[in-house]
Amino acid sequence: MITFRPFRELIKEKNISTYFLRNKCEPYNLDNKTIERLMRDESVSTNTIDALCQIFHCDLKDIMEVLPDEMNTEKNDA
Repeated sequence: MITFRPFRELIKEKNISTYFLRNKCEPYNLDNKTIERLMRDESVSTNTIDALCQIFHCDLKDIMEVLPDEMNTEKNDA
């Protein structure tokens, strides 16, 4: 499972609002639905991930992380 927890921690740490991401990140402004998807660990495009890396001048690991799927963990435990 991919989680955007590092992104959420990053914006909290830097005190960045969703308003800033929507309106002040030209040419990378994100829309409300995209921000909502990031907050819920839902799928986003690679363009969105690239935009976040450009906005924050960071690497993928600063935006997202991969966690083991529960189904795969259960299979390995059996």
